[in-house]
Amino acid sequence: MGELVLQAKLRELTKKEACGRYRRDGFIPAVIYGQGKNVNILIHNLDFIKAYPKLSRATIITLKVDNTDYSVLIKDYEKSYLKDRFVHIDFYELNPNKPVTLNIPLEFIGTPAGIRDGGIFEKHLIKIEVACLPKDILPAIKVNVADLKLNSSLHVKDIELDKKYKVISHADEVVVTITASQKEEAAQETTPAPAAAKTEKK
Repeated sequence: MGELVLQAKLRELTKKEACGRYRRDGFIPAVIYGQGKNVNILIHNLDFIKAYPKLSRATIITLKVDNTDYSVLIKDYEKSYLKDRFVHIDFYELNPNKPVTLNIPLEFIGTPAGIRDGGIFEKHLIKIEVACLPKDILPAIKVNVADLKLNSSLHVKDIELDKKYKVISHADEVVVTITASQKEEAAQETTPAPAAAKTEKK
């Protein structure tokens, strides 16, 4: 389970003009949604930029707000690519006893057997939606693709997960396929059919 800590402080003002001043002072206005009352906070822009490469929607963050700790996931964020800074962040507070639904990245393990036969490994999904308790959140779901042969596919229903995970994504969605390359297809098309055996007349 991925987890990190960020410092934050309570935000008293919520209007647009005040948020603009906060941003000019180097802070990101943010809101913690979830359990009970929503909490308006500020996070230093440099702290979040430093943490951002380590973050995913499956990363549990401990927000230290004054004397209170909040266990949260990133729900959404807004970024100004023109100014290369974050404008706003929404967090979702976790209840340790309540399942949470989220998208977890897929990590593909092994080299498919079909690749050695000239096939192409095509990814159709790079994450799937699951529900689980916060303590069971995974940074990634490992998927073994070593046994996939040429012209075969793997579906969501083929991913092996513990019973504590409920898969929300459709079971028949294709995750990966091993397809023949154009060169391989051309070779198959130009291969002459075996000649029929001649029978000797008596």
